Amino acid sequence: MKKRIKIAVGIFGLLVASCTNYKTANGLTKYENIDSLTVFAPELAVARNTYKGSFSDDYNSFFFFRKKTKDQEKYIPYRSTFQKGKWNAPQVAEYYDEEYSFTYQLNVPKKDKLIFLSNMRTKNDTTDKPNYNFWSIEQSDGSYGLPKELGPKSLIYNYNSQPSMAKSGSIFFTSDTPDWAHTYSYKMELLDNDTYDEPKPFEPINRWRSQQGLTIYEFAMAPNQDYLIVCIKEESKKGTLNTDLYISYFKNNDWTRPKKLNNGINTAETENFPVITADGKYLIFTRAFSRFYIIPIDMLTGAATSIEESASSKEKLQL
Repeated sequence: MKKRIKIAVGIFGLLVASCTNYKTANGLTKYENIDSLTVFAPELAVARNTYKGSFSDDYNSFFFFRKKTKDQEKYIPYRSTFQKGKWNAPQVAEYYDEEYSFTYQLNVPKKDKLIFLSNMRTKNDTTDKPNYNFWSIEQSDGSYGLPKELGPKSLIYNYNSQPSMAKSGSIFFTSDTPDWAHTYSYKMELLDNDTYDEPKPFEPINRWRSQQGLTIYEFAMAPNQDYLIVCIKEESKKGTLNTDLYISYFKNNDWTRPKKLNNGINTAETENFPVITADGKYLIFTRAFSRFYIIPIDMLTGAATSIEESASSKEKLQL
């Protein structure tokens, strides 16, 4: 009798463990105990066609985009779901319209809504060739509604890109002027009526951008807005696509000078498209537009080199 009881208890325990694993496992579970830079979701990577992604609230959906063809500047939005320990083959987003491009899908936490950028024509756009602007789309009963203009109206002719969202709902992004002569960074505040205010320049990044010796590209804001990851190319690498990832912290009511990340993060290849997960636990980025990588945020503390240390003795960069 005791033996039967032990067997029954053992089976019950396995069932409980199985149910627990089923409920808690998601697309990030296998990375909980990593202690170094690790390849993320290799099944979703395509050589020279791997771009920025975003997770659903439960981390079981990954939204991203790819270029339609190598020589065509048209992008297709995809979604992959995590099941049975792996990411499924990506599916083209339901709302995709092959007449346009769709980039930078961004899940809005705790809402059945996606924000993305597209060259669909906005109401006030009078150009022959619309640029990329913000749109939102809501999901209900497993299907999406029609895309709605999100704004900003003041930047409809710019090439807007690389959004990241803080817990407050504020969107931080990069914007290039129509002639591609200038790049600026902006912050767009979420208002009480669930709409967005017109964007305001995010001056810390813009200030760094005005200094000689560096080319500043996109950045990702942390959920609590206490640090950010920014893509920077040193002047000595002019003529190459190489960019590296740097970190800056918000301290004493200001942003610290960016420090280049170590721990094998930066290489001679291009590291870009940084994403900080909504729970603040991981940094995900791409290398050479060909593969995703993941590393715990905790490992970034102390794993950086200041700009002054990385610069040559003749080129001390002042930010």
